[in-house]
Amino acid sequence: MIHEGGTYICMEGPQFSTRAESNVYRSFGASVISMTAMQEARLAREAEMCYAALVLVTDYDCWHQSVAAVDIGEILRVMKLNVDKAQDAVVRLAHALGNAPRTCGCEHALKGTIITEPKAISQRLIDDLRPLVGKYL
Repeated sequence: MIHEGGTYICMEGPQFSTRAESNVYRSFGASVISMTAMQEARLAREAEMCYAALVLVTDYDCWHQSVAAVDIGEILRVMKLNVDKAQDAVVRLAHALGNAPRTCGCEHALKGTIITEPKAISQRLIDDLRPLVGKYL
């Protein structure tokens, strides 16, 4: 099942939320609570790369009161089941995207974000940053 949109909460890990913490996050409007995707999203944005998260649920935490509290054994069991789903999703996505042109605007995410006067930026720093922001300096 694919869900477009939602609110992702990145918590500091490695740890599991208590039900009380998860209920607070849920009250904030969170759709997913995790420990892993935020850093990659920021780095991808800075590199002007398109980014999407493939989120595979391992537990329902406070979303289903009938389910027991988070347990590492159950998490690992479900993660093993999710491996095939993840691999299949990545293969299907690669075939679907192929060489499709980018129309999202990600490739211009940094345009207008450098506010330092170009004359104040050393040539060495420009050279070091060329792979990421060369087209803007």
